[in-house]
Amino acid sequence: RARDMKQPPVYVLNHSQHNFPNRTTQPDLDEIEEWTDRAARRMYEGAGLGPSDVDIFNPYDGYATMSQFYLEAFQWHGVKRGDAFAFYAGDIRVEGPHPFSSSGGNLGNGRTRTAMYTDSIQQLRGSAGPRQVTVRAETALAAFTTPSSGGWMMFGKHPS
Repeated sequence: RARDMKQPPVYVLNHSQHNFPNRTTQPDLDEIEEWTDRAARRMYEGAGLGPSDVDIFNPYDGYATMSQFYLEAFQWHGVKRGDAFAFYAGDIRVEGPHPFSSSGGNLGNGRTRTAMYTDSIQQLRGSAGPRQVTVRAETALAAFTTPSSGGWMMFGKHPS
């Protein structure tokens, strides 16, 4: 039973799967932005949260541009369309004010596809070791997804 576990629980506040239809094998920028915007709306509406409520952001980064699309669509830390590059130039270390992809992403974890979820849970429990963020860690948003298909999960330290 969860109540008897030694580790504090982490709650799933929302989960969203999507599979947007592709017009071709190579979607254009407008399609990718539409898909990522829709994924963001679904996650925030389902969790009853907004961009400023998300402390930990662990998007899938199988290709470098994916992180940019997710960061801008989910507007984490106020990032808007076209602002991702400037955001990356700031302090995104786990010790910094914007601990982006604290899991280390695919580069740091060898494309395990689950590191984003595992790290989010560890961050909320305070058990991430040297990867532990120094900012507030009450909510986390993580994904294994491409812009056209996949899933997102919103985690919280508290059930609502």
